[in-house]
Amino acid sequence: MWLRVFAAVLGLLVARFLTACFVQAPASSSVRSRLVPRAPRVEPAASATGSAASASAALPWLVLAGVGVAAGASRKAKTARKSSLIATRPDQALPWWERLSKPTIEPGIGIWAEKLNMTTIFQEEEGNVKAVPATILVVKRGGNMITNKRWPEKHGHYSVQVGYERYTPDEAEKKTRKMLQIQRLARNECPPLRKIKDFRVRPHDWMKWEVGQKVWPSDFLEEGDLIDVHGWAKGKGFAGRIKRWGGKIGPMTHGSKHHRREGSIGAARPKRVLPGKKRAGWIGACKSIAHNLKILKIMDHIDEENMPESVIVVKGTVPGYTAHWTSGGSYVWLHKKKNRNDGRFKRDPVWLWFYHKGEGVDPLVPIKEKAWTWKTMWGRDLRWLTTEVKKHWPDGFPGYDHIMDPFYDDCDPHIALKAPEW
Repeated sequence: MWLRVFAAVLGLLVARFLTACFVQAPASSSVRSRLVPRAPRVEPAASATGSAASASAALPWLVLAGVGVAAGASRKAKTARKSSLIATRPDQALPWWERLSKPTIEPGIGIWAEKLNMTTIFQEEEGNVKAVPATILVVKRGGNMITNKRWPEKHGHYSVQVGYERYTPDEAEKKTRKMLQIQRLARNECPPLRKIKDFRVRPHDWMKWEVGQKVWPSDFLEEGDLIDVHGWAKGKGFAGRIKRWGGKIGPMTHGSKHHRREGSIGAARPKRVLPGKKRAGWIGACKSIAHNLKILKIMDHIDEENMPESVIVVKGTVPGYTAHWTSGGSYVWLHKKKNRNDGRFKRDPVWLWFYHKGEGVDPLVPIKEKAWTWKTMWGRDLRWLTTEVKKHWPDGFPGYDHIMDPFYDDCDPHIALKAPEW
């Protein structure tokens, strides 16, 4: 270790000595010119000795300049190589960072609600009565309303913003960043709202909603539908491994003395605890999602005093606290479950795929379930780009061959391999 330190210090001293030998700043130079090294001026030599001396003096700087030029050239080469992979036409290859992108599935419109409490519903199934745990969600007076809309030409996607629970902001809140949200709502002629959420929707669903419109649960939900409920889990503090991760306990009898202990946390090699080991720690107080909860009952337009305007009963548990105090329970937002098999999320362009190789095999036929059909270009949906082109050139871009473009009807169906319409 000391030899390494000594070698590093020695190399630094040698570098400073060479700099002092080959760089001479004038006496009247500023502090900046003394700190920044300059390449020595090489005069035209009249003799071979002078030229050799000047060449030897310029050698270190030429080497450094060569290294810098080489490094710059390599960086430019990498950048050019990466930019050349970006697809500008449908028949070009898309880069791997676009091929492996995760597809976005639009959940559709959603609403805000509050968790009231849990109960037990008795259901009759095949002549037998079964006790089913259920959760009651309520929507207060005022309900949910559309506060904003987004579209691809400006924002890159279709979405609808839903706000919930009107309130009057205090003076302290008007001095925070919350005031920016209140001003945005005021521009759309909407009152101050506590909760706001954007929901990705399909284009035909986007046309159904307008800013200021009220959203009822029965507008898009029915009894028997499956929904996803998002919320914050209860904070349960510091917990052991068994409670936090659901581990097994040891024998409770015969003097085992290993009832709720953690046990081994690693082997003799590599003499450390591997990352991701499930151990004791804080549990709860984090985002949680309850997937595929069945709606048992929906009650809308309740016109009674001291009652919410909507009540939703779902099967199972929902993250958050129940309404044990006057402020109510935890806020949750819900929407229909994400389902890519219901026909709403099919994509039509298929430009790249895996195919079988060999003699007598058609390379234009993709392997089943190996076609990359979800594609974006610079954050935009490819179908939106084609729609914009068709606005100016309805018959296609001038001088471009659309045989391989699945967006046009004059393409070769064997080459384009159109997927079902969505």
